[in-house]
Amino acid sequence: MGTRVAGAVAVLALAAGATLGVGAWRSYQADEKKKEVELAAEQASRREALTRPPSPVPSQSTAPRATTQGTERGPGPGLSAERPASDPITTLPVTPTKKQTEEPTQKAPEAELRTLTAASRTLLLKNAYTGLCADISYYGAGKKGDAVSQYYCDGTDKDNQLWRMTAPRPGAGPGGRDLVQFANLKDGLCIDLPTRGAQPAGTGLMEAECTGTMGDNQLWWFEQVDSTSVWIRNFASNHLCLKVNGTGSEKTERAQLLVIGSCGSRDDSRWQLID
Repeated sequence: MGTRVAGAVAVLALAAGATLGVGAWRSYQADEKKKEVELAAEQASRREALTRPPSPVPSQSTAPRATTQGTERGPGPGLSAERPASDPITTLPVTPTKKQTEEPTQKAPEAELRTLTAASRTLLLKNAYTGLCADISYYGAGKKGDAVSQYYCDGTDKDNQLWRMTAPRPGAGPGGRDLVQFANLKDGLCIDLPTRGAQPAGTGLMEAECTGTMGDNQLWWFEQVDSTSVWIRNFASNHLCLKVNGTGSEKTERAQLLVIGSCGSRDDSRWQLID
């Protein structure tokens, strides 16, 4: 009886040991599988972090524009968002700094004139007394022999008041000043006097082929009058000044002819060169 009981206990022990061994093995396999899944997930996360592009850095050009109440400000009622071509642009005055105000307000005349004639320039010849500009009749290209007069300043290529100033004889004028000529931008003809050589006061200006020679009378030189104006003197004609024809109120009339004559510090012989 004792032997049978011992044998039964032994059989039960073996069966229990077998059962416990299978359970432990399955638990071990489950743990290993879980570790493999977690490791694979961690590796995938690292690869994604390494290959993901960096976030873009916002720049000033791509920053959103300031808005008012959630919407961009636009033109007012009835106004276009674009400036019309004819709408003038206003230049605001600039307040000089302390350093600027301490500097001289006017350059020496010689330095000013050297700067003035240092390079070819396209400009208006505006009379400081009448406020009118050197002009050719009508709006198109002039021709040889056409008179030069004054008219309301236009300043665009629609009219024929733009002149190309060049200095064909640099340093050849009085005091080493440059001798310049003025060619009309539309027709290429120069401001000239009739025939050649010196002409008397009252001689009218005309257009002619540009020569740039000392023997002709289409070369001019500048003398400073004040900080804003110059005399334009004819080199061949005893250094007489470019001015407006007439003796009285007709000087301020449009289409009045331009002539050479005596220079005055407060009259119509003063000119402004407007780029």
